[in-house]
Amino acid sequence: MVSASVIPSGLKSALKLKVFKADAKFFNATQITLLNDIADIMIPATDSAGASDSHTAQVLDELMVSWATLDTQTQFSQFLSEFQSRAYTVYKKSYLNLSKAIRGDFLLELDNKAFENSETEFFTAYKRIKELIFHIHYSSPEANPHFFLIPGGYKGALNRDELAEINKRKYL
Repeated sequence: MVSASVIPSGLKSALKLKVFKADAKFFNATQITLLNDIADIMIPATDSAGASDSHTAQVLDELMVSWATLDTQTQFSQFLSEFQSRAYTVYKKSYLNLSKAIRGDFLLELDNKAFENSETEFFTAYKRIKELIFHIHYSSPEANPHFFLIPGGYKGALNRDELAEINKRKYL
């Protein structure tokens, strides 16, 4: 496999790929590059913010250190490794050396298979990562400037006293 840090800068531009040269807190440079690209393909910048604008991959990296269990860390690392292997098997070259269009087609194919074949560890991990990518992005100020996280668990219908308490704390 080709490491993200050795892709020539001219090729990076042609591939429309943001390459991270340094390791993040949990993921190595290649893994964070993969995550960022996957997130960007899932949520591209249009007239609204994309996943890169909300730093989704970097937030996910932070979650691996602050929130994720060892099982989740292992699951996500193994997913990224298998993701690269599957791309290489199909295209006979590293995912990071594929054009943006082919990377998008590859991800779309995986997405279709994930929801047909949810029993495998690979597709279970894919769906977890996809869910986190969308959650991180759409709860970010870049994607949703009016998002306001209400601390605590969801309790369903509130009575008047509970609503008064929430209003007193200025959560709404």
